[in-house]
Amino acid sequence: MPKILIIEDDQVWIDLLLEELENTINRALIKSILYDNQSYEFFIEKIGQFTPDLIIFDINMGNNPKAGIKLAKYVKKEFPNLVFVFLTSQKNVDPLILDNAASVGADAVFDKSDFINDIEVLGKFIKNLVNKNNNNLDILNEPPLEIDYKARSIKLHDIDISFTRMEFEIISHLVNHKNQVFSKFQLYDHATNDTVHENTFENTIVSHIKAIRDKFKKIDKTFNPIKTVQSMGYKYDYKPDV
Repeated sequence: MPKILIIEDDQVWIDLLLEELENTINRALIKSILYDNQSYEFFIEKIGQFTPDLIIFDINMGNNPKAGIKLAKYVKKEFPNLVFVFLTSQKNVDPLILDNAASVGADAVFDKSDFINDIEVLGKFIKNLVNKNNNNLDILNEPPLEIDYKARSIKLHDIDISFTRMEFEIISHLVNHKNQVFSKFQLYDHATNDTVHENTFENTIVSHIKAIRDKFKKIDKTFNPIKTVQSMGYKYDYKPDV
């Protein structure tokens, strides 16, 4: 399920995008944040909780020129593999906007004036970017692991490992967001559609993490990439020997 986050200071545009993207992209989970000069740390926390596949930033927000570009640059340091695009109404006014957007790794810049009367077309462009990103993630090579999302298979040192559905969801999510800490609640919520019951999800995640670690150790006793972060959760952190 693709996840999209909209960061915009204009509620009208948020509403337009939410409605169009929900109609255009099947089974997408879309959230928005109304920009009101919140701190960078606020956005890092929200992005870390939601783990979007793509973020849509407005460029000029809160009467702050290029606030979106500044924020995207900060976010990129924390989440280097994140895909994001910009919206702007200043493309024809500021000749440096495209260069600034490219310098922070944006995948596209869309001028609001091109789509204000045809928001459906913008929805199609965003859908194409999301689909392209998902296709690129069909197979994730993170040596010594290889994860095939379509086949739902995982190899360690080219050896297939049999994981349960929930184990696969947990380890693939951690690897795809390496070095990012997820709480037991976040991992359970990601890995299942079941209602999260208090006092049950923690033991469930602990049990699955142990099973994943054990399966890795059967192939490579030194491979222990899932790190426990005390009082916070787990993260995937592996640095191969060079």
